Amino acid sequence: MFRFYLLLIFILSAASCSLGGDPAPQDHFFRLPEIVLDVSEQSQKEIFENVVIKPVKASGLYHERAILFIEADKPLELQRYHYSFWASTPAELIHQALIQGLQSSGLAKLVSRNIFETRPDYIIDTRIVHFERLIDGNSASIHIALDVSLRSGDVAGQAWNKRYVVKKKLASMDMHTSAEAFGDGLKEISTRLKNDL
Repeated sequence: MFRFYLLLIFILSAASCSLGGDPAPQDHFFRLPEIVLDVSEQSQKEIFENVVIKPVKASGLYHERAILFIEADKPLELQRYHYSFWASTPAELIHQALIQGLQSSGLAKLVSRNIFETRPDYIIDTRIVHFERLIDGNSASIHIALDVSLRSGDVAGQAWNKRYVVKKKLASMDMHTSAEAFGDGLKEISTRLKNDL
């Protein structure tokens, strides 16, 4: 009889857990704001005919859409949020941001993705090193690091190689603020890249 009561309590507990309580968490998808550089009319003179930005290289978790984070006390452990995702992979988001940034700068007549469209003046290769949130207690920041290499479209060989790093403290812990901060960080990198070109 005791076993019967135990079984009945177990069934009722399981039923109350499945029928009541909070709804299941929903997935949230985030995109970046459009990247438009602040340029003066004087600096909008087109210097190049065509600059090609090749697809951004990524490895490991950066191929996935989950938003990644690192806890300050565990700096070697890269983790992902379970219900917060990017609308595209970080590589696609960064590629689009760099194209938007350089197009809006007026640096070249054409900023393209396709190396075979026309002979480019320069070809830009990019690789993701960091693209994640850093959580430190009740505060957070974003960390972006991109390795960028530039080579001439005429002659084989690299013109230069540079790492662009941005770290920004977040005003709040919510993901929307993070998406805005990632956009600001990529705008800053696009501005630096334009100035280096």
